[in-house]
Amino acid sequence: MSGVSRPTVVLGLAAVALSLVTLLGLPTPLQAVAAIAVLVLLPGQALTRLMPVTDLALGAMLVLALGLATLTAVSTAMFYLTVWSWQACVVTMGVITILACLARARQEAAK
Repeated sequence: MSGVSRPTVVLGLAAVALSLVTLLGLPTPLQAVAAIAVLVLLPGQALTRLMPVTDLALGAMLVLALGLATLTAVSTAMFYLTVWSWQACVVTMGVITILACLARARQEAAK
């Protein structure tokens, strides 16, 4: 991984670790923080990194907007397919984060 930046690797590993920790269970306050990170912040950050955004405020807004939009789309699709569960949602959002990190790694390696 010579051409891949450290933030991309850390984001992907954090998605894996926090998804597992969320599924295995934590004390209630920590569970909520881990769930918010896995369901909204990590996917939003991974998707935002795919775009050339230089403004910090715009980047922060995109993290929240893309994270919430992705979570809404995933939850709605699972609901209509009658396969929704919070565990499946956590796993799906973790996979989306990892796939976005892989796409970013390909961008970085191509430079």
